[in-house]
Amino acid sequence: MLDYKFLEALTAVIEEGGFDKASIKLNLTQSAISQRIKNFEEQLGQVLIVRSVPPEPTDAGRKLIKHLRQVRLLEHELTEDTDLVDPNNFTVLPLGVNADSLATWLFDALDGFLKENRVLLDLYVDDENQTQELLKRGEVVGCIGTDSTPLKSSRRQYLTTLDYICVCTPAFRDKWFKDGFTLKNVTKAPAAVFNRKDEAQGKMLEMAFPEVKITHPIFYIPSSEPFVDAIRREYAYGMVGEFQIPDELDSGKLIDLLPEMRVSVPMYWQSWSVDTPLLKELGNALSNHFKKYSKPDE
Repeated sequence: MLDYKFLEALTAVIEEGGFDKASIKLNLTQSAISQRIKNFEEQLGQVLIVRSVPPEPTDAGRKLIKHLRQVRLLEHELTEDTDLVDPNNFTVLPLGVNADSLATWLFDALDGFLKENRVLLDLYVDDENQTQELLKRGEVVGCIGTDSTPLKSSRRQYLTTLDYICVCTPAFRDKWFKDGFTLKNVTKAPAAVFNRKDEAQGKMLEMAFPEVKITHPIFYIPSSEPFVDAIRREYAYGMVGEFQIPDELDSGKLIDLLPEMRVSVPMYWQSWSVDTPLLKELGNALSNHFKKYSKPDE
């Protein structure tokens, strides 16, 4: 039998990023937290936490933390069904999300859900092609991302397909691409890229120059709003979600440098297959947001 006092201590250390913060959350001393985890590891006969800064769970630790999070979801549904809900308590839902979704449509989609439920979101932000790893490791109960491969013991819902376009200001185009989007110009012009996991720029260049390996100046900006701002300020050109900049495109402040080219990114919601109304309602809120204008799932 698992001792849930030990399991709560383990989870708090990882979620809060340290023994000191975990002690504050659980209203215990740091030594009490350390002793509980030590006792837990001795009981199970394996290390559960790597004592780094911040602490990291081992594979066994991740599985136990995932178990506790699933138990919390099930307990939430049980207390609701039996009218034992404490009106002062919130349910925490760790979610994986890409930065563009967080900066643009996520809270519009979840507005009704968050107002109707006593839920706190614990958002883990990563590139859209990496968020599934968070779900696979058990760090989140669900994720928004581009990977369509269903994970074992998870559910997948198609949300929408978002188009990313190559944009810059008219002045930037006249300076760097006056004679067109040529290979020579591309190797010289600075490009904004979200981070080293971001694939949009690479996919666009593969479409424009098949089978050519291109080296070019890169301006790394791992935040959605500053990313667009850097392009507005003419530091670089870059791949931006068309849904992010409708006003700039309409006004001509930003232009589509390659109007014939799109990098289409299908978005999916994946979550644990724990059968709870709360997770189902969350998934429905996300999918309903796009029903009026989403593209068919190809």
